[in-house]
Amino acid sequence: MSNKEIRIGERDDATSSSTSGDRLGVLHLEKNEQTTKKLKRKLRKTEKTNLTRGRLSQEDKKAFKFADIVPMNSDWQKYFRERLSNHFASSKIEKTILKADYHGALLTVWMAENSTQIGISGIVVLETRHTFQMVTQDDRFVVIPKKGSVFRFILGDRLFSLFGDGMRTRPAWRGKKPRVKRVIPTFIRGTLQTVPTASE
Repeated sequence: MSNKEIRIGERDDATSSSTSGDRLGVLHLEKNEQTTKKLKRKLRKTEKTNLTRGRLSQEDKKAFKFADIVPMNSDWQKYFRERLSNHFASSKIEKTILKADYHGALLTVWMAENSTQIGISGIVVLETRHTFQMVTQDDRFVVIPKKGSVFRFILGDRLFSLFGDGMRTRPAWRGKKPRVKRVIPTFIRGTLQTVPTASE
């Protein structure tokens, strides 16, 4: 293949921790105009959070048509080209790609723990911490776990490989080195003594 491959998110540590919940992306669906303010006030805080996060119902998933979201992919390609325009020759390119928004990207499953998912291609309509949720050309809604999966897409003459194990966190946090907090164990603290200096 003549495409230049860019491998993103590949690392030995296949796990990533976060305390911020599962939802990463927001899918904006049409709102019901008849919903009143009074009804909105009655929604519990958790329900409001779920609406904001773009949780999809089974009806929403069945309603997706690939042809309807192709323009979403066109917009995403423009967004991604602009995002990378100043970083192709930069050492920051991997971090830039890791932090990108993949809603609208046309991804192909190149590797997966579930062999039946290998080769599936679709446009991403929702990303969570652990999954890419896509609509295929035959209008199927599929959920692909990031764990153990490698996703590929082509943009121009470049082939990109996204290693799902390196993307299991919020986009804004990807590529950041975790802070290591050094804490003296409780059972040692009481035994520490000041080391006398030569003057003492």
